[in-house]
Amino acid sequence: MTSELRFLPASSFALGALADIFTRSFENYFYPGATTVEVLARRARHESLDLHRSLVMLDGEEIVGQAMIGLRGDHAWCGGFGVMLPFRGRGLARPLAEAMLHQARQAGARTFSLEVLTRNERAFRTYTGAGFRTRRDLLILERRGTEPTTDHRTGTIYRAPTTDHQTGCSDAGRSVVEVAPVRLLERFAPLHPVPATWQRDLPSLLVQSGLSGLAVPAGDTISAYVLYRAGADGSARIADLGATDVAQADALLAALQARFTRLATVNEPGDSPLIAAFESAGFVETDRQHEPWIEL
Repeated sequence: MTSELRFLPASSFALGALADIFTRSFENYFYPGATTVEVLARRARHESLDLHRSLVMLDGEEIVGQAMIGLRGDHAWCGGFGVMLPFRGRGLARPLAEAMLHQARQAGARTFSLEVLTRNERAFRTYTGAGFRTRRDLLILERRGTEPTTDHRTGTIYRAPTTDHQTGCSDAGRSVVEVAPVRLLERFAPLHPVPATWQRDLPSLLVQSGLSGLAVPAGDTISAYVLYRAGADGSARIADLGATDVAQADALLAALQARFTRLATVNEPGDSPLIAAFESAGFVETDRQHEPWIEL
């Protein structure tokens, strides 16, 4: 590490240049992919990224890393953190993390959180070295196909429930109907027994387009719902599952399984009672993240 490190606000770069910086900072990451201008602009809106507080790190005149900061009230979140491949292993991640936390404090944040893959041990050491402590784990879950799936822990064979599309009833014995996402989100707060993760919290869901919704009605209200985004290949990604009753969550997942051959959900809180519904529906854990947290 040199003594010439300096930091510039991400807003001082054009979006195209910033997208390229972001992409290069994640080179050789566990999940491949490139960030485009369109993706970055959408993420900034969905994730409340503050480009004035977000940072690009330079060593002299050379760009070496970035840290994206989301802000909502007195809570901050890291929307991307990385050092570019040629500069890794030089101790640059620690000053970048310290500068990121300083920016959050300057913005009035009192807490800061992020997600890091449990297998990304180097990044996890950086965050714990900066004072973060893991609050909980977050699960990445997937279910493929309609064939029977065996839970190898219990030996139970699960077959995907079916839904009568004329009545909207699943064989879980619950009525499931299509409802507009905006109406479902009116019930967000009472239907989340544990805090939602940043990207799946209400402010993110309210500004997303292309979502569809299913609900379990209860008189003139809604007792459980699922928001999802359908893919072109017969797949769907769950954006939010709101329920306090596991049986109702079972019914919603059954209705999705009747419609799609592949389902996935990202960052389901490991401390949520709804994990039981995913397990009984045949979802398997494909990856896991820690959710580090720090008081500022």
